[in-house]
Amino acid sequence: MRDRTSAPSPSGSPDSPDPRFVPVAEALSGAPGFSLMESKSGAMRGLMLNGKSFGMSSHGRLILKLTEARAGELVADGPGVPFESSPGRPLKGWIEITTPDADWVALGQEAYQIAMARSGNRLKA
Repeated sequence: MRDRTSAPSPSGSPDSPDPRFVPVAEALSGAPGFSLMESKSGAMRGLMLNGKSFGMSSHGRLILKLTEARAGELVADGPGVPFESSPGRPLKGWIEITTPDADWVALGQEAYQIAMARSGNRLKA
């Protein structure tokens, strides 16, 4: 069984935004329909497409919504584990990236493309 413990945030404080997430948000900042949601404490940031979540960073973790098949590939290859909303309750297609050297930007862009395909490329006016 894989270790579900996430790496501590490089920023040191458990309530600080993870600096590894900044390049993800920057890479998507000009993308159609993209927005960034941030909690009041700044510890959790969400990736949104037309107001619907497709990923987040929370307490040193990157969590993304992919297809079930792609999430399964990443679990099998080792960079992540199924994301569970509560212990024993995995969410279909959601993955928690646990490998410290995983390419967060590429994975975030992949999740955005999947979210775009799911939305039928429809953007809010």
